[in-house]
Amino acid sequence: MNDSMLHAIAFSQLQGINDYQRNILLKKFGAAKAIYRARQKGVAAFSGIEKLNPLPIMEAWPFNAAGVELERMQKLNIDANCLEEAIYPNRLYECEDAPIVLFSKGSKKWNLPHLVSTIGTRNHTAYAEKVIQELLEGIAHLNLGVVSGLALGIDGMVHQKACQLKIPNWGVMATGLDQIYPAQHRGLVHKIMENGGILSENTTETSPLPFQFPKRNRIVAGMTDATIVIESAVQGGSMITASLARSYHREVFAVPGKIFDTKSKGCLALIQSNTAQLYQNPSKLLENLGWQLATE
Repeated sequence: MNDSMLHAIAFSQLQGINDYQRNILLKKFGAAKAIYRARQKGVAAFSGIEKLNPLPIMEAWPFNAAGVELERMQKLNIDANCLEEAIYPNRLYECEDAPIVLFSKGSKKWNLPHLVSTIGTRNHTAYAEKVIQELLEGIAHLNLGVVSGLALGIDGMVHQKACQLKIPNWGVMATGLDQIYPAQHRGLVHKIMENGGILSENTTETSPLPFQFPKRNRIVAGMTDATIVIESAVQGGSMITASLARSYHREVFAVPGKIFDTKSKGCLALIQSNTAQLYQNPSKLLENLGWQLATE
């Protein structure tokens, strides 16, 4: 049993501290095991950390549950990637609330020169499909990967088109990796795994509860250089993801649509508020990002 991983998973499951505080602690001490050992010095070892109540760290760590999780991971071929490891997504590492442990299946080649996330509504239009096709065809020449949330609608379409174009893509899930949610995407996940993979911060047997989805969205936003909103209502997961991406100082783009179309009102609001730049076509996108344009 991997002792370092056991400590990392147990630390990630500690109650009473948040992801921001976990990040500070891990970057200060270097590893979860070192944090655990520092407990021997008492609460003074954790003084000076902003708004941190050290008492939860001094409580018993859930090593039994972490051990069970490691056994399940081995049976299901799930990997765990710790924040302090070089393999951890380098862009996500920069986010102050990044998950301490990121579980994965499939390829770990997510530290590509360029990564974009493409998101949108579940109830998309034919217009969105055309935009996605042109977008992915227009950026496929780059050493690039695509990240999305594996949801029904635009997320699923993005993954499908990326697989067809053999663009590495990763689906970030709000459940544990022992269950594919939504179930309709089980076949799609098999295709994604050919040159990409699936990711989650959640341990196995985690159900798709509502609060898990905004947490999932921060990984979608944090893993990438830019987020592109294809279609979205004024409220919803895509708007949360766009806001998170902006908070991480990442580029945000939104596809304009008809002013009377509910599915475009979110995108128009993002553009109007200067949260997002106007997305026009792949060439303009590459130009705005300073990435290499496709050659004829």
